[in-house]
Amino acid sequence: QSKAELLPESIVELEKLYLLLVKKPSLRIELGGHTDNQGSKSANLTLSEQRAEAVKEFLVHRGISHDRLEAVGYGSTKPIASNRSVDSRGQNRRVEVKVLRF
Repeated sequence: QSKAELLPESIVELEKLYLLLVKKPSLRIELGGHTDNQGSKSANLTLSEQRAEAVKEFLVHRGISHDRLEAVGYGSTKPIASNRSVDSRGQNRRVEVKVLRF
């Protein structure tokens, strides 16, 4: 799936992240976009950046300051699954949250 759209099931998790950011105003996070290994490295890097930016836009639209959010694309460089099956490739298409400052 070469898309950077937010999935309906992701919105529930993003709402939790939004509430955490509201509750903890000093919190600064990195949104790391990832892809599977299908397609070119440059296309995957762009797609991973778009995925991270989609999450950032969601949070900014809700009122979180953009300077608290860092969107980074990692392409297919950090898989969490083998990429050998449809399911494992699906696990690698994700956006991870990393705390930069608590």
